[in-house]
Amino acid sequence: MEQRIKQLCTRLNFLGYCTFEIKIMLREAIGSAKFNIDDDSVCTTVISVLEKYERLGVEYMQSYSK
Repeated sequence: MEQRIKQLCTRLNFLGYCTFEIKIMLREAIGSAKFNIDDDSVCTTVISVLEKYERLGVEYMQSYSK
């Protein structure tokens, strides 16, 4: 799970999201930008939220790169 979270953060950075924006996403999802990587339920929530923003970023890029 840790590797997937890192992968998603890297992907979001590539899509143009800043580090502080990713922290805001995490705060909105779990109440804090810091979390215990050993807590599977929190990691699942984090992955879900980051994947959602990744999809939105990809859709945005596809819409405006035509």
